[in-house]
Amino acid sequence: MDDITNLIATDQIQVEISIRLGSTQISVAELARLRPDDILTLDQDMTDGVDICVGDKVIAKGELAANEETDNRLCVRILGPASLS
Repeated sequence: MDDITNLIATDQIQVEISIRLGSTQISVAELARLRPDDILTLDQDMTDGVDICVGDKVIAKGELAANEETDNRLCVRILGPASLS
């Protein structure tokens, strides 16, 4: 098994990860009426956290966080793998 692992330079393989907060559906007319300070309600509760995705596949669960070490940029704390259900 180690021989196969050494053949694949996994540190050179890049994947794009996206964070999914939730979703909602609105009509085109409602979309056209949106203005600054309007609020869209998503289908998730704040305690549900976020989905960490590669493509369309949810691979893990996380929660939003701030990191003072990165100039208070928005971050995601990994909570664990996605459930298999």
